[in-house]
Amino acid sequence: MCSEFNMKKHFKYKSEKQIWRILISDSDKLILETRDLNTKEVFFNCFFLENGENIFSDLQLDEKCWIGIEDVYKDTIFFHYFPKPDMPHHKGIIAFDITTQKILWTNNEFSFLFAGEDRVYGFKQGFDERFFSSLDYLSGGLIEDLGSDHKRINALQKSAENEKDWSSYLYPKVFSNDETDYRIAEAIRRQINNTNIEGEIEYNSKNDLLFFNHHTKVFENSFVNKFLAVDLNSNNVILTEILNANAPSLFTDSFFVYKKYLFLLREKNEVIVYKVE
Repeated sequence: MCSEFNMKKHFKYKSEKQIWRILISDSDKLILETRDLNTKEVFFNCFFLENGENIFSDLQLDEKCWIGIEDVYKDTIFFHYFPKPDMPHHKGIIAFDITTQKILWTNNEFSFLFAGEDRVYGFKQGFDERFFSSLDYLSGGLIEDLGSDHKRINALQKSAENEKDWSSYLYPKVFSNDETDYRIAEAIRRQINNTNIEGEIEYNSKNDLLFFNHHTKVFENSFVNKFLAVDLNSNNVILTEILNANAPSLFTDSFFVYKKYLFLLREKNEVIVYKVE
């Protein structure tokens, strides 16, 4: 039986650096944070997801090492500093506009909490408590001093989370013998038949298309991480990719789906995007 699905390789990004974070803006811009593990320097890349066109490559700010992305809100990237290499908590807010590729504003007094309703919520750390404020997300201007009202800030954060639309995302989950969709259970068992699986199988499905990956041991401390996409109607394997050929440990969250795009993370330094049609 022929499959009704067609998967075409849409976009690929490969780097000598390790891919640290993958983010997608509300307007479908793909942002990748990469790190050079030798120099500790951080780089940022951005692409139009629809056509793969590059917006900026290997962008660096003045601080080249102890910096990272907090969030992306309405095509504004919010960066943070690390106060010291051995201190994991975040300090400062840098608002960067993707379109103009310019820093909109910087605030070194606040630490980022969340963004919503055209505001950025941050806090200043006191001796034994936090003091919260909301800032205009485009200008950084102070909108409201919220004091140390934890109850109110928690309610605002919950409201901001509810504002986000996660319905376009599909993340892997752990397969178990309690799977209620017999087609998924049978398809996975058929593909791993007579295979010595190491660790857990991660999977999910969308519109009768099954995505899953599993690990097999080559020898001690060496694993192969294999991904498959299977048409649940025809039982045809639509796609097979080796994500890690010689992994020293078991990997989780090796794939996700966003809208019509399948994202695969290969060997820590490569992102492959397929369009599902």
